[in-house]
Amino acid sequence: MAESAFDPAGIWRAFARAVQPDVEYWLAQLDAPEQAQSQRLMALLAANRETTFGRQYGFASIASPDQFRERVPMQGAAGYLPWLERASRDAQPVLSAQAPLFFERTSGSTSRQKLIPYTPAFLREMQSAMVVWLADMVRVCPGIAQGRAYWSMSPALQPAGVAPNGIRIGSASDLEYLGGSSAAALAATLLVPPFSGNPATWRYETLRAIIADESLALLSVWSPTFLGSLLRPLFTPEDPSCACELAALEADLPGPRAAALRRALADGHCERLWPRLTAISCWLDGPSHGYAQALRARFPQAQWLPKGLFATEGVVSIPFGEAPDCTLAVGSHYLEFLRDDGHICDVSALAPGDEAQVLMTTGAGLYRYALGDRIRVTGMTARTPRVTFLGRAAASCDLVGEKLDESIVNEALAPARARGATACLVPFQQADAPHYVLLLAGVEEHAVQALRIEAEQRLGHIFHYAHARQLGQLGPLRSRRIPGAQAALGDLLQRAAERTGMRAGDVKPSGLVTRLALAEAMLEMTEA
Repeated sequence: MAESAFDPAGIWRAFARAVQPDVEYWLAQLDAPEQAQSQRLMALLAANRETTFGRQYGFASIASPDQFRERVPMQGAAGYLPWLERASRDAQPVLSAQAPLFFERTSGSTSRQKLIPYTPAFLREMQSAMVVWLADMVRVCPGIAQGRAYWSMSPALQPAGVAPNGIRIGSASDLEYLGGSSAAALAATLLVPPFSGNPATWRYETLRAIIADESLALLSVWSPTFLGSLLRPLFTPEDPSCACELAALEADLPGPRAAALRRALADGHCERLWPRLTAISCWLDGPSHGYAQALRARFPQAQWLPKGLFATEGVVSIPFGEAPDCTLAVGSHYLEFLRDDGHICDVSALAPGDEAQVLMTTGAGLYRYALGDRIRVTGMTARTPRVTFLGRAAASCDLVGEKLDESIVNEALAPARARGATACLVPFQQADAPHYVLLLAGVEEHAVQALRIEAEQRLGHIFHYAHARQLGQLGPLRSRRIPGAQAALGDLLQRAAERTGMRAGDVKPSGLVTRLALAEAMLEMTEA
Protein backbone atom coordinates (compact mmCIF):
# COMPACT_ATOMS: atom_id res chain seq x y z
CA MET A 1 0.00 0.00 0.00
CA ALA A 2 1.47 3.37 -1.00
CA GLU A 3 2.08 5.69 1.93
CA SER A 4 -0.03 8.44 0.30
CA ALA A 5 -3.00 6.05 0.24
CA PHE A 6 -2.47 4.79 3.78
CA ASP A 7 -5.65 5.43 5.79
CA PRO A 8 -5.37 3.77 9.20
CA ALA A 9 -8.51 5.49 10.52
CA GLY A 10 -10.51 4.08 7.61
CA ILE A 11 -9.13 0.58 8.21
CA TRP A 12 -10.05 0.74 11.90
CA ARG A 13 -13.56 2.07 11.09
CA ALA A 14 -14.15 -0.77 8.65
CA PHE A 15 -12.90 -3.26 11.24
CA ALA A 16 -15.20 -1.83 13.94
CA ARG A 17 -18.22 -2.09 11.62
CA ALA A 18 -17.35 -5.66 10.65
CA VAL A 19 -17.03 -6.89 14.24
CA GLN A 20 -20.08 -5.12 15.66
CA PRO A 21 -22.10 -8.38 15.62
CA ASP A 22 -19.26 -10.07 17.54
CA VAL A 23 -19.32 -7.30 20.15
CA GLU A 24 -23.11 -7.56 20.53
CA TYR A 25 -22.86 -11.34 20.93
CA TRP A 26 -20.12 -10.84 23.54
CA LEU A 27 -22.33 -8.40 25.47
CA ALA A 28 -25.18 -10.91 25.44
CA GLN A 29 -22.85 -13.55 26.90
CA LEU A 30 -21.82 -11.19 29.70
CA ASP A 31 -25.48 -11.02 30.72
CA ALA A 32 -25.79 -14.82 30.83
CA PRO A 33 -22.31 -16.23 31.56
CA GLU A 34 -23.49 -19.54 33.04
CA GLN A 35 -25.49 -20.35 29.92
CA ALA A 36 -22.63 -19.28 27.62
CA GLN A 37 -20.17 -21.43 29.54
CA SER A 38 -22.42 -24.50 29.58
CA GLN A 39 -22.99 -24.24 25.83
CA ARG A 40 -19.25 -23.88 25.19
CA LEU A 41 -18.44 -26.96 27.27
CA MET A 42 -21.10 -29.19 25.71
CA ALA A 43 -20.02 -28.15 22.20
CA LEU A 44 -16.40 -29.07 23.01
CA LEU A 45 -17.39 -32.45 24.43
CA ALA A 46 -19.57 -33.27 21.43
CA ALA A 47 -16.88 -32.29 18.95
CA ASN A 48 -14.17 -34.37 20.65
CA ARG A 49 -15.98 -37.42 22.00
CA GLU A 50 -14.25 -39.78 19.53
CA THR A 51 -10.73 -38.72 20.47
CA THR A 52 -8.55 -40.96 22.62
CA PHE A 53 -9.12 -38.66 25.61
CA GLY A 54 -12.85 -38.35 24.92
CA ARG A 55 -13.37 -42.11 24.77
CA GLN A 56 -11.36 -42.71 27.93
CA TYR A 57 -13.48 -40.27 29.94
CA GLY A 58 -16.84 -40.97 28.30
CA PHE A 59 -17.51 -37.60 26.68
CA ALA A 60 -20.43 -39.09 24.74
CA SER A 61 -22.45 -39.68 27.92
CA ILE A 62 -21.61 -36.46 29.79
CA ALA A 63 -24.77 -34.36 29.93
CA SER A 64 -23.84 -31.45 32.21
CA PRO A 65 -20.95 -29.46 33.66
CA ASP A 66 -21.44 -31.29 36.97
CA GLN A 67 -20.97 -34.68 35.28
CA PHE A 68 -17.91 -33.31 33.51
CA ARG A 69 -16.37 -32.39 36.89
CA GLU A 70 -17.22 -35.81 38.30
CA ARG A 71 -15.68 -37.84 35.47
CA VAL A 72 -12.73 -35.83 34.19
CA PRO A 73 -9.86 -35.19 36.61
CA MET A 74 -8.29 -31.80 37.08
CA GLN A 75 -4.65 -31.94 36.01
CA GLY A 76 -1.74 -29.55 36.23
CA ALA A 77 0.92 -29.06 33.61
CA ALA A 78 3.04 -31.99 34.79
CA GLY A 79 0.11 -34.39 34.90
CA TYR A 80 -1.08 -33.33 31.46
CA LEU A 81 2.34 -33.57 29.84
CA PRO A 82 2.00 -37.26 28.79
CA TRP A 83 -1.20 -36.38 26.91
CA LEU A 84 0.47 -33.46 25.14
CA GLU A 85 3.47 -35.60 24.24
CA ARG A 86 1.16 -38.26 22.85
CA ALA A 87 -0.70 -35.62 20.80
CA SER A 88 2.62 -34.56 19.26
CA ARG A 89 3.58 -38.17 18.51
CA ASP A 90 0.43 -39.99 17.34
CA ALA A 91 -1.28 -39.55 13.99
CA GLN A 92 -4.80 -40.33 15.23
CA PRO A 93 -6.88 -37.77 17.20
CA VAL A 94 -5.65 -37.83 20.77
CA LEU A 95 -6.99 -34.65 22.39
CA SER A 96 -8.95 -32.95 19.60
CA ALA A 97 -10.83 -34.22 16.58
CA GLN A 98 -9.21 -31.51 14.47
CA ALA A 99 -5.58 -31.91 13.53
CA PRO A 100 -3.47 -29.03 14.87
CA LEU A 101 -2.34 -26.44 12.35
CA PHE A 102 0.82 -26.17 14.44
CA PHE A 103 2.08 -26.65 17.98
CA GLU A 104 3.11 -23.64 20.05
CA ARG A 105 5.66 -23.88 22.83
CA THR A 106 4.68 -22.59 26.24
CA SER A 107 7.00 -19.88 27.52
CA GLY A 108 8.86 -22.25 29.80
CA SER A 109 9.57 -19.41 32.25
CA THR A 110 8.77 -21.57 35.28
CA SER A 111 8.92 -25.21 34.19
CA ARG A 112 9.51 -27.63 31.37
CA GLN A 113 8.21 -26.39 28.04
CA LYS A 114 5.11 -28.03 26.59
CA LEU A 115 3.70 -28.17 23.07
CA ILE A 116 0.13 -26.84 22.90
CA PRO A 117 -1.91 -27.96 19.85
CA TYR A 118 -3.26 -24.97 17.90
CA THR A 119 -6.33 -26.31 16.12
CA PRO A 120 -8.68 -24.23 13.94
CA ALA A 121 -11.29 -24.39 16.71
CA PHE A 122 -8.82 -23.14 19.30
CA LEU A 123 -7.71 -20.24 17.09
CA ARG A 124 -11.36 -19.24 16.65
CA GLU A 125 -11.78 -19.23 20.43
CA MET A 126 -8.77 -16.96 20.81
CA GLN A 127 -9.87 -14.71 17.96
CA SER A 128 -13.40 -14.30 19.37
CA ALA A 129 -11.87 -12.60 22.41
CA MET A 130 -9.22 -10.74 20.44
CA VAL A 131 -11.59 -8.95 18.04
CA VAL A 132 -13.79 -7.75 20.91
CA TRP A 133 -10.72 -6.50 22.79
CA LEU A 134 -9.44 -4.60 19.74
CA ALA A 135 -12.85 -3.12 18.94
CA ASP A 136 -13.26 -1.91 22.50
CA MET A 137 -9.69 -0.56 22.62
CA VAL A 138 -10.25 1.72 19.63
CA ARG A 139 -13.55 2.85 21.16
CA VAL A 140 -11.89 3.72 24.48
CA CYS A 141 -8.79 5.20 22.85
CA PRO A 142 -9.67 6.36 19.29
CA GLY A 143 -6.28 8.01 18.79
CA ILE A 144 -4.72 4.60 18.10
CA ALA A 145 -6.41 4.72 14.68
CA GLN A 146 -4.45 7.82 13.61
CA GLY A 147 -1.20 6.06 12.76
CA ARG A 148 0.68 2.81 12.67
CA ALA A 149 0.78 0.21 15.41
CA TYR A 150 3.65 -1.95 16.59
CA TRP A 151 2.53 -5.30 17.95
CA SER A 152 5.14 -7.45 19.62
CA MET A 153 6.15 -9.92 16.96
CA SER A 154 9.53 -10.88 18.28
CA PRO A 155 11.40 -13.58 16.42
CA ALA A 156 11.52 -17.01 18.01
CA LEU A 157 15.01 -17.48 19.38
CA GLN A 158 14.47 -21.23 19.35
CA PRO A 159 14.78 -23.09 16.06
CA ALA A 160 11.55 -24.04 14.31
CA GLY A 161 10.88 -27.73 14.29
CA VAL A 162 8.53 -30.54 13.42
CA ALA A 163 6.81 -32.79 15.95
CA PRO A 164 7.25 -36.58 15.64
CA ASN A 165 3.86 -36.81 13.89
CA GLY A 166 4.97 -34.30 11.26
CA ILE A 167 3.09 -31.21 12.51
CA ARG A 168 4.99 -27.94 12.54
CA ILE A 169 6.23 -26.54 15.87
CA GLY A 170 5.83 -22.77 16.09
CA SER A 171 3.66 -20.32 14.18
CA ALA A 172 5.07 -18.82 11.02
CA SER A 173 4.52 -15.38 12.60
CA ASP A 174 2.26 -13.79 15.19
CA LEU A 175 -0.03 -12.76 12.31
CA GLU A 176 -0.96 -16.43 11.94
CA TYR A 177 -3.06 -15.99 15.08
CA LEU A 178 -5.30 -13.55 13.15
CA GLY A 179 -5.77 -15.65 10.02
CA GLY A 180 -9.40 -15.91 8.96
CA SER A 181 -10.63 -13.36 11.53
CA SER A 182 -11.89 -9.81 11.06
CA ALA A 183 -8.76 -8.59 12.85
CA ALA A 184 -6.63 -9.75 9.90
CA ALA A 185 -7.60 -6.51 8.11
CA LEU A 186 -5.68 -4.55 10.76
CA ALA A 187 -2.43 -6.08 9.53
CA ALA A 188 -2.34 -3.24 6.99
CA THR A 189 -1.84 -0.76 9.87
CA LEU A 190 1.07 -2.62 11.41
CA LEU A 191 4.65 -1.51 11.48
CA VAL A 192 6.51 -4.74 10.71
CA PRO A 193 10.28 -4.37 11.21
CA PRO A 194 12.50 -6.13 8.69
CA PHE A 195 14.21 -9.14 10.20
CA SER A 196 17.45 -10.36 8.67
CA GLY A 197 17.13 -13.73 10.37
CA ASN A 198 20.04 -13.06 12.71
CA PRO A 199 18.90 -13.34 16.37
CA ALA A 200 21.78 -11.04 17.38
CA THR A 201 20.42 -8.10 15.37
CA TRP A 202 16.64 -8.34 15.65
CA ARG A 203 16.51 -5.91 18.59
CA TYR A 204 18.41 -3.21 16.70
CA GLU A 205 16.34 -3.81 13.55
CA THR A 206 13.12 -3.46 15.54
CA LEU A 207 14.23 -0.34 17.38
CA ARG A 208 15.36 1.34 14.18
CA ALA A 209 12.03 0.56 12.47
CA ILE A 210 9.86 2.03 15.20
CA ILE A 211 12.04 5.14 15.66
CA ALA A 212 11.96 5.72 11.90
CA ASP A 213 8.14 5.93 11.88
CA GLU A 214 6.82 9.23 13.22
CA SER A 215 3.23 8.04 12.82
CA LEU A 216 3.47 5.39 15.56
CA ALA A 217 0.16 5.53 17.46
CA LEU A 218 0.00 2.24 19.39
CA LEU A 219 2.59 0.07 21.11
CA SER A 220 1.17 -3.35 21.96
CA VAL A 221 3.45 -5.80 23.77
CA TRP A 222 2.89 -8.49 26.37
CA SER A 223 5.42 -7.70 29.06
CA PRO A 224 6.70 -4.24 30.03
CA THR A 225 10.12 -5.87 30.45
CA PHE A 226 10.15 -6.50 26.70
CA LEU A 227 9.37 -2.85 25.97
CA GLY A 228 11.92 -1.58 28.49
CA SER A 229 14.60 -3.86 27.08
CA LEU A 230 13.82 -2.89 23.48
CA LEU A 231 14.01 0.85 24.26
CA ARG A 232 16.92 0.61 26.70
CA PRO A 233 19.31 2.73 24.54
CA LEU A 234 16.85 5.64 24.79
CA PHE A 235 16.72 5.44 28.57
CA THR A 236 20.35 4.69 29.44
CA PRO A 237 22.36 6.56 26.78
CA GLU A 238 25.33 6.82 29.16
CA ASP A 239 25.87 3.05 29.01
CA PRO A 240 28.76 2.37 26.58
CA SER A 241 26.90 -0.34 24.65
CA CYS A 242 23.81 1.89 24.39
CA ALA A 243 25.94 4.85 23.26
CA CYS A 244 27.33 2.73 20.42
CA GLU A 245 23.84 1.63 19.41
CA LEU A 246 22.56 5.21 19.49
CA ALA A 247 25.44 6.36 17.29
CA ALA A 248 24.60 3.63 14.79
CA LEU A 249 20.93 4.61 14.86
CA GLU A 250 21.67 8.29 14.23
CA ALA A 251 23.80 7.36 11.23
CA ASP A 252 21.17 4.91 9.97
CA LEU A 253 18.03 7.07 10.33
CA PRO A 254 16.71 9.75 7.96
CA GLY A 255 17.77 13.24 9.04
CA PRO A 256 14.43 14.36 10.58
CA ARG A 257 14.10 11.15 12.59
CA ALA A 258 17.71 11.36 13.79
CA ALA A 259 16.95 14.90 14.99
CA ALA A 260 13.81 13.65 16.75
CA LEU A 261 15.89 10.97 18.46
CA ARG A 262 18.35 13.60 19.73
CA ARG A 263 15.45 15.70 21.08
CA ALA A 264 13.99 12.68 22.87
CA LEU A 265 17.34 11.91 24.47
CA ALA A 266 17.62 15.52 25.64
CA ASP A 267 14.05 15.48 27.01
CA GLY A 268 14.45 12.15 28.80
CA HIS A 269 11.09 10.96 27.42
CA CYS A 270 9.54 9.98 24.10
CA GLU A 271 6.79 12.56 23.51
CA ARG A 272 8.53 14.39 20.66
CA LEU A 273 9.87 11.16 19.18
CA TRP A 274 6.35 9.77 18.66
CA PRO A 275 3.90 12.69 18.86
CA ARG A 276 0.94 10.51 17.77
CA LEU A 277 1.58 7.74 20.29
CA THR A 278 -1.75 7.49 22.07
CA ALA A 279 -1.65 4.19 23.92
CA ILE A 280 0.61 1.46 25.24
CA SER A 281 -0.99 -1.92 25.85
CA CYS A 282 0.82 -4.40 28.11
CA TRP A 283 0.45 -6.40 31.31
CA LEU A 284 -0.10 -3.95 34.17
CA ASP A 285 -0.94 -6.18 37.13
CA GLY A 286 0.74 -8.88 39.17
CA PRO A 287 4.55 -9.00 38.92
CA SER A 288 4.45 -6.71 35.85
CA HIS A 289 3.10 -3.74 37.81
CA GLY A 290 6.44 -2.35 39.02
CA TYR A 291 8.06 -2.61 35.59
CA ALA A 292 5.15 -0.82 33.92
CA GLN A 293 5.20 1.93 36.55
CA ALA A 294 8.91 2.46 35.93
CA LEU A 295 8.22 3.13 32.23
CA ARG A 296 5.22 5.46 32.52
CA ALA A 297 7.23 8.65 32.93
CA ARG A 298 8.96 7.98 29.61
CA PHE A 299 5.65 8.29 27.74
CA PRO A 300 3.76 11.31 29.14
CA GLN A 301 1.54 11.47 26.06
CA ALA A 302 0.32 7.85 26.17
CA GLN A 303 -2.55 6.12 27.91
CA TRP A 304 -1.58 2.77 29.46
CA LEU A 305 -4.07 0.00 28.74
CA PRO A 306 -4.26 -3.41 30.47
CA LYS A 307 -3.66 -6.52 28.41
CA GLY A 308 -5.77 -9.17 30.03
CA LEU A 309 -4.72 -12.70 30.89
CA PHE A 310 -3.67 -14.27 27.59
CA ALA A 311 -1.49 -17.38 27.78
CA THR A 312 -0.16 -19.83 25.22
CA GLU A 313 -2.76 -22.27 26.55
CA GLY A 314 -5.68 -19.88 26.11
CA VAL A 315 -7.34 -16.61 27.09
CA VAL A 316 -8.84 -16.06 30.55
CA SER A 317 -9.77 -12.37 30.48
CA ILE A 318 -9.68 -9.35 28.18
CA PRO A 319 -9.81 -5.59 28.77
CA PHE A 320 -13.33 -4.27 28.24
CA GLY A 321 -14.44 -0.75 29.09
CA GLU A 322 -12.54 1.85 31.06
CA ALA A 323 -11.95 -0.26 34.17
CA PRO A 324 -8.34 -1.13 35.07
CA ASP A 325 -9.22 -4.81 35.47
CA CYS A 326 -10.33 -7.30 32.82
CA THR A 327 -13.53 -9.24 32.09
CA LEU A 328 -13.55 -13.05 31.99
CA ALA A 329 -13.67 -14.34 28.41
CA VAL A 330 -16.69 -16.53 29.02
CA GLY A 331 -17.37 -17.04 25.31
CA SER A 332 -13.94 -18.43 24.42
CA HIS A 333 -13.19 -21.44 26.63
CA TYR A 334 -14.87 -23.25 29.50
CA LEU A 335 -13.42 -21.92 32.76
CA GLU A 336 -13.43 -23.31 36.29
CA PHE A 337 -11.88 -21.92 39.44
CA LEU A 338 -10.00 -23.74 42.20
CA ARG A 339 -10.39 -21.98 45.55
CA ASP A 340 -7.85 -22.15 48.37
CA ASP A 341 -10.03 -24.60 50.31
CA GLY A 342 -9.92 -27.06 47.39
CA HIS A 343 -13.48 -26.36 46.24
CA ILE A 344 -13.95 -25.97 42.48
CA CYS A 345 -16.67 -23.72 41.10
CA ASP A 346 -17.80 -22.33 37.77
CA VAL A 347 -18.11 -18.67 36.76
CA SER A 348 -21.58 -18.28 38.28
CA ALA A 349 -20.28 -18.85 41.83
CA LEU A 350 -17.58 -16.17 41.77
CA ALA A 351 -18.08 -12.97 43.76
CA PRO A 352 -15.96 -9.82 44.25
CA GLY A 353 -13.07 -10.53 46.59
CA ASP A 354 -12.75 -14.21 45.66
CA GLU A 355 -9.29 -15.53 44.83
CA ALA A 356 -8.73 -18.72 42.86
CA GLN A 357 -6.61 -20.61 40.36
CA VAL A 358 -7.86 -20.97 36.79
CA LEU A 359 -8.78 -24.27 35.11
CA MET A 360 -9.34 -24.32 31.34
CA THR A 361 -11.13 -26.56 28.86
CA THR A 362 -10.38 -25.47 25.29
CA GLY A 363 -10.57 -26.33 21.63
CA ALA A 364 -6.84 -27.10 21.78
CA GLY A 365 -7.66 -30.30 23.65
CA LEU A 366 -6.99 -29.14 27.19
CA TYR A 367 -9.58 -30.48 29.64
CA ARG A 368 -9.73 -29.17 33.21
CA TYR A 369 -6.15 -28.01 32.76
CA ALA A 370 -4.73 -26.11 35.75
CA LEU A 371 -3.16 -23.08 34.09
CA GLY A 372 -1.19 -22.16 37.20
CA ASP A 373 -2.37 -18.54 37.19
CA ARG A 374 -4.04 -17.01 40.20
CA ILE A 375 -6.71 -14.30 39.93
CA ARG A 376 -8.80 -12.09 42.21
CA VAL A 377 -12.37 -11.04 41.37
CA THR A 378 -12.52 -7.23 41.51
CA GLY A 379 -16.02 -6.46 40.22
CA MET A 380 -18.65 -7.36 37.66
CA THR A 381 -19.46 -6.45 34.06
CA ALA A 382 -23.17 -7.23 33.82
CA ARG A 383 -23.24 -10.71 35.45
CA THR A 384 -19.68 -11.66 34.48
CA PRO A 385 -16.74 -11.22 36.87
CA ARG A 386 -13.86 -8.84 36.23
CA VAL A 387 -10.52 -10.07 37.50
CA THR A 388 -6.94 -9.02 38.10
CA PHE A 389 -3.93 -11.29 37.79
CA LEU A 390 -2.12 -12.00 41.07
CA GLY A 391 0.73 -14.25 39.96
CA ARG A 392 1.70 -17.82 39.26
CA ALA A 393 0.20 -20.17 41.82
CA ALA A 394 2.22 -23.06 40.43
CA ALA A 395 5.56 -21.24 40.43
CA SER A 396 7.66 -22.89 43.14
CA CYS A 397 11.27 -23.70 43.92
CA ASP A 398 12.62 -26.42 46.17
CA LEU A 399 16.42 -26.69 46.23
CA VAL A 400 16.74 -28.62 49.51
CA GLY A 401 13.17 -28.88 50.82
CA GLU A 402 12.50 -25.18 51.52
CA LYS A 403 9.37 -25.18 49.32
CA LEU A 404 9.15 -21.51 48.27
CA ASP A 405 6.36 -20.35 46.00
CA GLU A 406 5.61 -17.01 44.37
CA SER A 407 3.04 -15.88 46.93
CA ILE A 408 5.52 -16.44 49.79
CA VAL A 409 8.27 -14.63 47.93
CA ASN A 410 6.04 -11.69 46.98
CA GLU A 411 5.30 -11.20 50.67
CA ALA A 412 9.03 -11.23 51.46
CA LEU A 413 9.70 -8.69 48.71
CA ALA A 414 6.91 -6.31 49.75
CA PRO A 415 9.20 -3.92 51.74
CA ALA A 416 11.55 -3.52 48.77
CA ARG A 417 8.69 -2.85 46.40
CA ALA A 418 7.17 -0.37 48.85
CA ARG A 419 10.39 1.65 48.47
CA GLY A 420 9.92 1.79 44.70
CA ALA A 421 12.39 -0.98 43.88
CA THR A 422 11.90 -3.88 41.51
CA ALA A 423 12.99 -7.15 43.05
CA CYS A 424 13.11 -10.89 42.50
CA LEU A 425 14.57 -13.95 44.17
CA VAL A 426 16.88 -16.20 42.14
CA PRO A 427 18.00 -19.69 43.27
CA PHE A 428 21.75 -20.39 43.20
CA GLN A 429 21.74 -24.16 42.96
CA GLN A 430 25.42 -24.62 42.03
CA ALA A 431 26.85 -22.89 45.11
CA ASP A 432 28.68 -24.95 47.76
CA ALA A 433 25.70 -24.21 50.00
CA PRO A 434 22.65 -23.67 47.77
CA HIS A 435 21.00 -20.36 48.52
CA TYR A 436 18.89 -17.57 47.04
CA VAL A 437 20.05 -14.24 45.69
CA LEU A 438 17.91 -11.12 46.06
CA LEU A 439 18.24 -8.96 42.94
CA LEU A 440 17.25 -5.32 43.40
CA ALA A 441 17.02 -2.35 41.02
CA GLY A 442 15.91 1.22 41.61
CA VAL A 443 17.30 1.36 45.14
CA GLU A 444 20.42 3.02 46.57
CA GLU A 445 23.39 0.90 47.56
CA HIS A 446 23.11 1.82 51.24
CA ALA A 447 19.57 0.36 51.41
CA VAL A 448 20.39 -3.05 49.94
CA GLN A 449 21.64 -4.68 53.14
CA ALA A 450 18.59 -3.63 55.17
CA LEU A 451 16.20 -4.89 52.48
CA ARG A 452 18.08 -8.20 52.32
CA ILE A 453 17.82 -8.65 56.09
CA GLU A 454 14.11 -7.86 56.08
CA ALA A 455 13.45 -10.28 53.22
CA GLU A 456 15.42 -13.01 55.03
CA GLN A 457 13.44 -12.40 58.22
CA ARG A 458 10.16 -12.75 56.37
CA LEU A 459 11.30 -15.94 54.67
CA GLY A 460 12.34 -17.22 58.09
CA HIS A 461 8.66 -17.31 59.08
CA ILE A 462 8.16 -20.12 56.55
CA PHE A 463 8.67 -23.40 58.38
CA HIS A 464 10.46 -25.35 55.63
CA TYR A 465 12.75 -22.45 54.72
CA ALA A 466 13.66 -21.83 58.37
CA HIS A 467 14.24 -25.56 58.94
CA ALA A 468 16.58 -25.80 55.91
CA ARG A 469 18.51 -22.78 57.17
CA GLN A 470 18.82 -24.19 60.69
CA LEU A 471 20.15 -27.50 59.37
CA GLY A 472 22.67 -25.70 57.18
CA GLN A 473 21.22 -27.27 54.04
CA LEU A 474 20.43 -23.79 52.70
CA GLY A 475 22.82 -20.88 52.85
CA PRO A 476 21.79 -17.34 53.87
CA LEU A 477 20.07 -15.04 51.45
CA ARG A 478 22.55 -12.98 49.42
CA SER A 479 21.85 -9.76 47.51
CA ARG A 480 22.99 -8.04 44.35
CA ARG A 481 22.10 -4.53 43.28
CA ILE A 482 21.42 -3.95 39.58
CA PRO A 483 22.68 -0.44 38.67
CA GLY A 484 20.10 1.88 37.15
CA ALA A 485 16.41 2.55 37.56
CA GLN A 486 13.69 0.02 38.31
CA ALA A 487 13.52 -1.10 34.67
CA ALA A 488 17.13 -2.36 34.82
CA LEU A 489 16.00 -5.59 36.49
CA GLY A 490 13.38 -6.13 33.79
CA ASP A 491 16.05 -5.66 31.13
CA LEU A 492 18.26 -8.22 32.86
CA LEU A 493 15.40 -10.72 33.06
CA GLN A 494 14.55 -10.14 29.41
CA ARG A 495 18.08 -10.62 28.11
CA ALA A 496 18.81 -13.63 30.30
CA ALA A 497 15.60 -15.33 29.17
CA GLU A 498 16.46 -14.73 25.53
CA ARG A 499 19.94 -16.14 26.15
CA THR A 500 18.32 -19.39 27.30
CA GLY A 501 16.25 -19.58 24.10
CA MET A 502 12.91 -18.12 25.20
CA ARG A 503 10.89 -16.15 22.68
CA ALA A 504 11.50 -12.48 23.51
CA GLY A 505 7.84 -11.47 23.61
CA ASP A 506 6.92 -14.35 25.95
CA VAL A 507 9.08 -13.37 28.93
CA LYS A 508 6.96 -12.93 32.06
CA PRO A 509 8.09 -10.99 35.13
CA SER A 510 8.03 -12.98 38.35
CA GLY A 511 9.04 -12.44 41.94
CA LEU A 512 10.55 -15.92 42.03
CA VAL A 513 12.66 -17.34 39.22
CA THR A 514 12.01 -21.08 39.16
CA ARG A 515 13.47 -22.07 35.80
CA LEU A 516 17.02 -23.04 36.74
CA ALA A 517 18.53 -22.30 33.31
CA LEU A 518 17.13 -18.77 33.55
CA ALA A 519 18.42 -18.41 37.13
CA GLU A 520 21.91 -19.45 36.05
CA ALA A 521 21.92 -16.93 33.21
CA MET A 522 20.77 -14.09 35.46
CA LEU A 523 23.39 -14.86 38.08
CA GLU A 524 26.12 -15.17 35.49
CA MET A 525 25.18 -11.78 33.99
CA THR A 526 25.26 -10.09 37.43
CA GLU A 527 28.35 -11.84 38.79
CA ALA A 528 30.59 -8.82 38.37
